[in-house]
Amino acid sequence: MFGIIILNGDRPDIVLENGTLYGGLHCGDCFRYNDGKWIDVRLEYKDDWIFVHNQAYQKIIYGKQVII
Repeated sequence: MFGIIILNGDRPDIVLENGTLYGGLHCGDCFRYNDGKWIDVRLEYKDDWIFVHNQAYQKIIYGKQVII
């Protein structure tokens, strides 16, 4: 299912295609993130919310498309 990653309060969330919220994301949640190409990421918190991809940290750019 496609959606858009957003910051909802103090936690990342996903607005799904039908307009509903996924319900809040948590550390360890995995999905695909479109950063110019689709990459597999895991959500973690390290001073702020980040993605981990191939053992590298990546800042979240909110408003990007994801697949869950």
